[in-house]
Amino acid sequence: MVKKILFLTAFRPGKIAGGHNYTRLLLKKLAEKNFQIDLFYCKYKTDPLYENSNEDKIRVLKYCKINTLTKLFNALKTPIFHPIFTIRFSWMNLLFLKKKNRENQYDIIYLDHPQMYLYGFFFKQAKILMAHDVMAQRYERSSSSITQKIVQAGEKFFFGLKNSTIFSFSEKDREIIRKKYNIDSRVTNFFIDDQIQHLPTPKLDNYYIFFGKWDREDNLDGMKWFFSNVYPKLDKSLHIYIIGVALPDYYQQEIRKYPYVTYLGFVDNPYEMIANAKAMFAPLFSGAGVKVKVVESLACGTPVIGNNISFEGISDEYKNFMISANTPEDYVREVSNLSFRIDERISFRENFLRQYNSQSVINYLEGIRNV
Repeated sequence: MVKKILFLTAFRPGKIAGGHNYTRLLLKKLAEKNFQIDLFYCKYKTDPLYENSNEDKIRVLKYCKINTLTKLFNALKTPIFHPIFTIRFSWMNLLFLKKKNRENQYDIIYLDHPQMYLYGFFFKQAKILMAHDVMAQRYERSSSSITQKIVQAGEKFFFGLKNSTIFSFSEKDREIIRKKYNIDSRVTNFFIDDQIQHLPTPKLDNYYIFFGKWDREDNLDGMKWFFSNVYPKLDKSLHIYIIGVALPDYYQQEIRKYPYVTYLGFVDNPYEMIANAKAMFAPLFSGAGVKVKVVESLACGTPVIGNNISFEGISDEYKNFMISANTPEDYVREVSNLSFRIDERISFRENFLRQYNSQSVINYLEGIRNV
């Protein structure tokens, strides 16, 4: 029996960043499994529209335009919760979605990201809450104790919604949810992009990579730290490519001072560049959850140099390619010591791809369909 899903996501599905790409791939795979999906998503004015290649299975109900003003307005209208749960919630959109629910009688409501959870309160159907991050952990690393308590109270409320199942991206996050809220959840893996699955044999060029969405403070702060503290101690002829959208103009000006550092912006297929790089740099000092860029780099057979936060939630069985560096001196040492051969990287990549895709939210949804 075909199941109908009302899919609400806080961001436009696409290749612009790891979480967006996960959502894009999930929708694609659900369509391939013959689920019927009605999609509601949010986008900024400068974002292109969602590219829907499965219109017979995925119907875009509506996209919601957001900006700083609309997010502030939404937060002020729903002050009972921390803004992370309300900045994409609108009563007009809720009325629209309730109307569509009456017309279509959805079997499942999929709430993609905590900024969509509040909509779930108003639906009785089975709900999936996709925790891209555990918000309590994210705010513990960057906020006051009062803010932490407000965020934790909101997250506890939403995780306790009736008829809901929570998914996260690691056993580590599952354990955090269990300890903080006494609620069990399930684990799903990120999807490995087809472009990674079909990479040619790497050739190991002499450069390093930064990869991310640069309007995320955790990504940008980590890179700033690197260029302020690590880069001055490295050989200045070291080639570094920075991939990803939204690097602020002032910082683009800053890195232009370095003749061998190049900002490429959005790259439609970054994975061949990553596969040929000597390593990816990923210093992180805030944020939470599994880092998609680290998973994708490992899937390319490319080692990652980062700290503990960079590697959270990823199995220790891959630790040989997760190179720990906490100080500038650590980075300098690890860059000097990198010596993986091509055959080692190919073997690691094949093993990673073989083992990684064992868990999926799709398996759970198919189990519901077959009941």
